Amino acid sequence: MSKERIFELIRKEEATLFVGAGMSLYAGYPSGAKLAETLYKNLTSDLQKELDFTTNLPKLAEDIYYLKGGNKNYLIEILKKEFQKPPTTTEIHQLLAKFPQIKTIITTNYDTLFERTNKNLEVIRKSADCATANPKKQWLFKIHGDLSDTSNIILTNSDYNNYFVKDNENSIFWNTIKTKLVENHIVFSGYALEDSNIMVIIEKILIELGDNRKEMFFIAPTIAPAKLKFLQQKGIEYVQLTSEDLIKELDEDLKYNYFPGLSRGIGSADAALNFAIGNNIKLDLSKSNDAYIINNVSSIEGIGKTEVKFNIAGEDENTKKIIDSLRGKDFEDICLSGDILKEYNHFFNGIRINSQNDIKSVYIKKVPSLFGLFDIVCEDGFELDNYHLEIFIANPNESEAKMKIMANDFQILIRIVFPKNLKNCKFHIEIVPSKAIKSVKSGLNFYSILSRITSNQRFKFFQENKLIFNYKEKIVFDEDAFDARYLFNYFNKLKKLEKHFDVRFLDIDLDEISEKRMKFIMAYIDKIILDEEFNGMTFENKNKKEFDYLTEEPGKDKALIISEKQKSIYNLHGIDFTIGYFHKYIQDAYIENIQDLISNKTKEFSMKSRSNTIFFQFTDSETMISHQ
Repeated sequence: MSKERIFELIRKEEATLFVGAGMSLYAGYPSGAKLAETLYKNLTSDLQKELDFTTNLPKLAEDIYYLKGGNKNYLIEILKKEFQKPPTTTEIHQLLAKFPQIKTIITTNYDTLFERTNKNLEVIRKSADCATANPKKQWLFKIHGDLSDTSNIILTNSDYNNYFVKDNENSIFWNTIKTKLVENHIVFSGYALEDSNIMVIIEKILIELGDNRKEMFFIAPTIAPAKLKFLQQKGIEYVQLTSEDLIKELDEDLKYNYFPGLSRGIGSADAALNFAIGNNIKLDLSKSNDAYIINNVSSIEGIGKTEVKFNIAGEDENTKKIIDSLRGKDFEDICLSGDILKEYNHFFNGIRINSQNDIKSVYIKKVPSLFGLFDIVCEDGFELDNYHLEIFIANPNESEAKMKIMANDFQILIRIVFPKNLKNCKFHIEIVPSKAIKSVKSGLNFYSILSRITSNQRFKFFQENKLIFNYKEKIVFDEDAFDARYLFNYFNKLKKLEKHFDVRFLDIDLDEISEKRMKFIMAYIDKIILDEEFNGMTFENKNKKEFDYLTEEPGKDKALIISEKQKSIYNLHGIDFTIGYFHKYIQDAYIENIQDLISNKTKEFSMKSRSNTIFFQFTDSETMISHQ
């Protein structure tokens, strides 16, 4: 639990990291004991004989210092050789640089791993640095100094003794460190309690902080029983972990738990924004009371990856359908109600953005298996370029496949049933047009292709110059399946109307198709005469001149023309078309009851056609132009 407590305190931005040499071992830099060994081995054999070797680095360095006549040049030379060489890797410090939740790091290390990997860092080596340090950046206190100022490096016993004299302790540098240690919990990492210097530091901190200190943790892979007792007596929690594993596990914890905590008031806006930037994420935050709400996330560079993870409660039939759909057995979009959603988590670029249990509903829109602009080439040479398609594929079971093709204003639903011998597959195809087809071009493009496919032509799909699909096996369709040829011709006629009348059809409803109106309008454009079956008509005529004309010469056929006095207007898909005067013509009309009319037995004419045919024509003039 101590490890989880450390992670919690870091998420709250309430922990100071105290770092020793063990944090730099992975990068190829020496531990204190290894550095002591190097100092000893590089001495001449004569000097080695005058020394009692010890891994106690301050003591050994002190002895060498005096053997060298009170000169540190040899010690500094070895330090430069060991710590100015390039690191073998900076992986752990690169991770650590992404943790703005750690406001303060205190280190006894001489290397520059922190500076190499963190641009958002203020390095503080002396009191003067405190005054100019940017409070919004991470602060690194190098309490043993480093090779940028060799005169102030702390290495020998004398250095340590002089370092903790009263005047030093009351300096701005040390008072600033004390403030950080009082305000925050302390996590020691990279130290071994066999190092006398860390024992001195811990004792000094305990004395300085007294009863005001907060929690303290000591991270190490192993520890001797006696040293463990020491920690326990001092109230310091021991956590068995390497420094590398601490940082790696902290990285995982922050990625999973930090952002969700913002909505509960844990964390600051600055740390959240910087943590996001360090992980290639741009955040849009808003404040709500003492909490922060993440309104939007996006990638700073490249395309971001969004993931949603959740559990579904219950095992009813509806739940089974949802699970089947999520597993790719269906391609329909899914709406999940809050009743069945449990542990809803939203991830972006591998980082958990939020976690909720009070979601009202989640709508999951399926992503097509294939989408984009395609070139379609048919067997007869017809080509359609840059045609936008979205293709969804689902596999309900081993013997069945489903496909949904979204083509602008149309859906094609295909169900394929595979027999055991994989021959003679059964295809079930359904065409679902949109309620309103956006334009004539949209309909014409679709039915240009569909009419050819249903005419049993082969075709190919290309995308970005690559052959995506080559259809060779011919499905035998019924005559004019899906009314494809009929609708292809219909949209061709609409295109002709657009060109002739300078209009544009929009949102075309196929349920509003009127064959009669289309036929009349096309007859006007093409200046043709229409004919249809005529089974007779009855009417009264009180005009004596017309009555006499109709009844004279009883055995002779009449030519009858009926013209409307106003131009005809027909509405097609929301557009009114004025198409001239409407004329009806019967060239072989006769009066079936002419004798009854002559003898005044009736006043109602019964007219018929010898050929049972009546002709129609639309003209711009009030009189008929021609007739058959």
